Amino acid sequence: MEDNKSKNSPVSNQEAIVEIVKAIPRGEHLTAPEVFELAKGHGLKVSLSTVYRTLSRLKADGNVITVAGDRGLRYEAAEEGPAHDHLICLGCGTTIEFYDELIRGFGKTVAQRKGFDHTTSRFDILGYCQSCRSSDEKRRIDQVEVALTSAINRSQEALSQMRSALESLSNRKFSRVYSPLKSAISQLNQSIEDLDEAANHLPASTGLAE
Repeated sequence: MEDNKSKNSPVSNQEAIVEIVKAIPRGEHLTAPEVFELAKGHGLKVSLSTVYRTLSRLKADGNVITVAGDRGLRYEAAEEGPAHDHLICLGCGTTIEFYDELIRGFGKTVAQRKGFDHTTSRFDILGYCQSCRSSDEKRRIDQVEVALTSAINRSQEALSQMRSALESLSNRKFSRVYSPLKSAISQLNQSIEDLDEAANHLPASTGLAE
């Protein structure tokens, strides 16, 4: 009975969660719910709120550090050696660790300018990875194709209406001119809107979306 109580005590749970975080492969970062699922997989009888509280204590004690992104906080074990920075993809959440002496120096310089006693600094650089950029570019290209196709179809319909109006005009059937002209104007206006949409969805790499 004592062994079971010891395994389920807050201290044992905290130590177990530390080991779970330490076991994360270098460069990977877990959310609290992901740590919770791993804890359950290790047989720990803990709640998600307990995991959050434990991670908060571990962060305060310097055992884990957090990485902030668009998907919320993620955690990694604090390691000895120089601090590293992160490139965080806002699309898929991929996080890449890197170390750059230039950035280290920048953090120290900014701290000194602001009157801070610099100890360390860390930068989380947010953006989009190559995979997400490629997916986003394909989606944009598809949207441009749809908008251009719509613009062409509407323009062709407008031409048809204008030919109809011209034919009625040539035959002196004036009462039949107005309606197709109004229809042609409407189609052309919608075609212009389609063209605007196509231009707005051009991928930035084309250099034409400015």
